[in-house]
Amino acid sequence: MHYQEKLDQIFATGDLWKHRTLRTVFDVGSHEYTQTTKAEKIDILKTCVQKGLSLAELIDDYRTFYESQKIEASSSIEFVVIDLLTETLKSQH
Repeated sequence: MHYQEKLDQIFATGDLWKHRTLRTVFDVGSHEYTQTTKAEKIDILKTCVQKGLSLAELIDDYRTFYESQKIEASSSIEFVVIDLLTETLKSQH
């Protein structure tokens, strides 16, 4: 199943559906990325994990999709995930 179809199953009935490409979370160069806070990005990822998608699967599917489209949207994934994780860990103290 295509990763956007997986996200549709999770978010289709909610207000996060507009983020189905996940560029909101992973692509620092996109307009979508600048329109959401770190907390909103974390909530999107948290919902995905709570609904059974692993972050590894999500990242791999995202990267595969954009690389197959020849779109340079996958180069910042590690940076973004590390940044979000760091922010989350800081806020827990």
